[in-house]
Amino acid sequence: MHEHIILGADIGGSHITAALVDVKSGILIPGSTNRAKVDSKASPSHIIQSWCKVIAKSLNSAAHSGRVAIAMPGPFDYEKGIAYMKGMDKYDALYGMDIRELMLAELGQIIIEIHFINDAGCFLQGELTHGKASAYNKVMGFTLGTGFGSAKGVGGKATDADYWQYPFMGGICENFFSSRWFTAKYAVYSGLDTPNVKHLIEAADTGGALLQLFDEFSMNFGIFLSQIYKKENFDCIVLGGNISNAWTLFLPQLLYYLDIRSVSAPVYISSQGESAALIGAACSI
Repeated sequence: MHEHIILGADIGGSHITAALVDVKSGILIPGSTNRAKVDSKASPSHIIQSWCKVIAKSLNSAAHSGRVAIAMPGPFDYEKGIAYMKGMDKYDALYGMDIRELMLAELGQIIIEIHFINDAGCFLQGELTHGKASAYNKVMGFTLGTGFGSAKGVGGKATDADYWQYPFMGGICENFFSSRWFTAKYAVYSGLDTPNVKHLIEAADTGGALLQLFDEFSMNFGIFLSQIYKKENFDCIVLGGNISNAWTLFLPQLLYYLDIRSVSAPVYISSQGESAALIGAACSI
């Protein structure tokens, strides 16, 4: 009776959000959305319990199918449910563990199955289904947050693009387009330490170091996008993740750097916000 109601969850480097999704209409069930901070450097049991507490609260809010779809950052074996994140400043304690088995044991009979899907793929799937990207055939989606996620959408179907480990400027993209780069580079420019990008944006003066920081990010990101544009020849770009919420600080510069490199694809900031990953996860199964 409730087979079309699936729990969608989005696990980030510092939080989890969950909600029941009506996959027929692509909307969240009212009153089912829950969110909580997660200490990604805690013990395995603490992390699993933190996740499951939020998921259970959403599951208990309305009738559902008993199926759970989780947007999970990588590296991760999505089919087997094994975590392989290491040295990425999040969830190191879960390395090599069967996350599906641990979560099924914690949640008990309230659910019947758990699916894991790449988080950037879920985000883009939600945008392809109900966002501005639905008007385009070939789309690149990127999530800017604790880590750097990427996905490719072709004909309305999103898949993981795995650009986090793409070679870039003597390192990899993860080193330049994740929150660690922002906080480390801001310390260089300002001489001040900041706990995270959200605090940096809210507390910092909009002049000087902050503008210099986002201009450098825009230039670097423009260089990266122009490189893969030659390879992928995509029709548009969609940006999500917490850092994309500060688009006023970087989008004008990014568009300028793309223009001078002859990248004609339009850039959209996610219209669905965090809901895109929840909807995309649920619709993926």
